Amino acid sequence: MTKSGEGIELKEVNVSSKGDAPKDSRSFRPNTMAEINAAMNYQPLTMQLGGSTWNIGCGNSVEDIGIITTCYITLWSSLLALYSLLLKAILDTDEQSTALYTFLFFGVIFVFMVGGAVYTGQLEEARMKKARAFRRAEALKAEGEASAE
Repeated sequence: MTKSGEGIELKEVNVSSKGDAPKDSRSFRPNTMAEINAAMNYQPLTMQLGGSTWNIGCGNSVEDIGIITTCYITLWSSLLALYSLLLKAILDTDEQSTALYTFLFFGVIFVFMVGGAVYTGQLEEARMKKARAFRRAEALKAEGEASAE
């Protein structure tokens, strides 16, 4: 390490030919996924076959594959349960179509709420652009007055 105030010596900067940003001894953030994986002792799922290594889990570990699979099973099971409940509701209210009208009502309300969110998002963006332009004009006006004096 160099003393404070002297700067950084070239030998302290680890320059690689990969085009990564140079790192010195003060840097604590990893540049690549390989550095992150090495720091966390992360082992992706691989298979040795014929003297070469084959990546089985697309860079994921066995634990990651288990978590992802569990999430998908939970999602699709929940969706199947919801559709089963909706089908039961339709069959129970077949004569008066109460469930269908309820689904229609909630669908229309949902569409209006999404439309309102999109509209207010556009209003907010326009307001931000207008405020940014106003602040920029004020800054330019102040610069012009300062240079005139």
